Amino acid sequence: MGVTLDTSALIDVLRGNEALLRETDLQERTKGLPVLSTVAVFEVLSGVEYTRSRLERTRLETLLARFHVEPFDRESARRAAELRGELLRTGRSPGAPDVMIAGQALAGGHTLITRDRQLGKVANAFGLNVVFY
Repeated sequence: MGVTLDTSALIDVLRGNEALLRETDLQERTKGLPVLSTVAVFEVLSGVEYTRSRLERTRLETLLARFHVEPFDRESARRAAELRGELLRTGRSPGAPDVMIAGQALAGGHTLITRDRQLGKVANAFGLNVVFY
């Protein structure tokens, strides 16, 4: 059991969001060092590559070195597909990366830290512990 940061949370850690930093610190003390999905890493690195900011790349690489990065695997894909199917049935079509990260957290038995309340509510119904900031 651990805690997974979604892409928005990872970006907000990079930006120094105080509320999120406090929550991440609390989760780290009770559940261990947060983990990142390869999906979140891909999303954030894509943004840095788009801007071509050397400073942001350096800051991001320094931050990424603090975390364990878990690959998106078959069980993660299965759980993410279940979540996405339910979201589509309810008329919501979130971005695939967000659902993939939630599915991966679910597959790993992790708590998900996110701002996305709609995704979090559906994921919670599937047994995922979700912390909003």
